[in-house]
Amino acid sequence: MGYKIVNTMLINSILPYVNLVSGFMVPWITRSMDNSFSGDQYKTKTTSIAKYKKIYSGGEYVIHFKYSGLLNIVFITMMYGVGMPLLFPIAAFNFFNQWITERYIVAYYMKLPPALDDKLTTNCLNKLKFAPLFLIFNGYWMLSNEQIFDGRWKFIEKASLGMLSTH
Repeated sequence: MGYKIVNTMLINSILPYVNLVSGFMVPWITRSMDNSFSGDQYKTKTTSIAKYKKIYSGGEYVIHFKYSGLLNIVFITMMYGVGMPLLFPIAAFNFFNQWITERYIVAYYMKLPPALDDKLTTNCLNKLKFAPLFLIFNGYWMLSNEQIFDGRWKFIEKASLGMLSTH
């Protein structure tokens, strides 16, 4: 199970670059097909200004997906980080990759960033307050569980309804 979590986190750390390339390639191909691969943005097959603006303007910035990715990385790392310390540098690598690609995407690809109030950020920060609790409680359970360190386990000898009675 640990291998799958680490592997998924590594894939997630590379995905910002995949999104960056696909975010630039798909519009470039669409624009090239619109101007018959001439490179002249004034030569177009579109029949209205709205279609032209849709092809040649940048994409919408969907910040809620960015926040959900951030929350996912933080909570997975805090939940399993004590048992798999490799998750901490992978999470740092992931945050660095997201920081670089987001700066580039916002500067060169997106339309104007959305005008947001602080409600979404405050909501995200309120949820992030619980991440250290996951680290503490699940970390304590991992460190106090003998089965994790011994690599062996025991069957429960006998489970009966008599164990549940109050006698």
